[in-house]
Amino acid sequence: MSKKNQSFAVSLKKEGDLVKVFVDEREIGQIEENQGTFAGTLGKQVVIASAQSEDEALQAMLASYNLYY
Repeated sequence: MSKKNQSFAVSLKKEGDLVKVFVDEREIGQIEENQGTFAGTLGKQVVIASAQSEDEALQAMLASYNLYY
């Protein structure tokens, strides 16, 4: 991931139907699968409620941080 001449390490940790999202080893949010759709949250704020894939939810979450894959 990058942001204007900076690089960030993004990692995912799967725990059942929940995927925790980390940027530079710090948890920023989670992606949860619910009846075939995916919801991405940052803290208590829902960034995307009905993504078609885990990747789509991740991209929406990173875009809210101005990080791009």
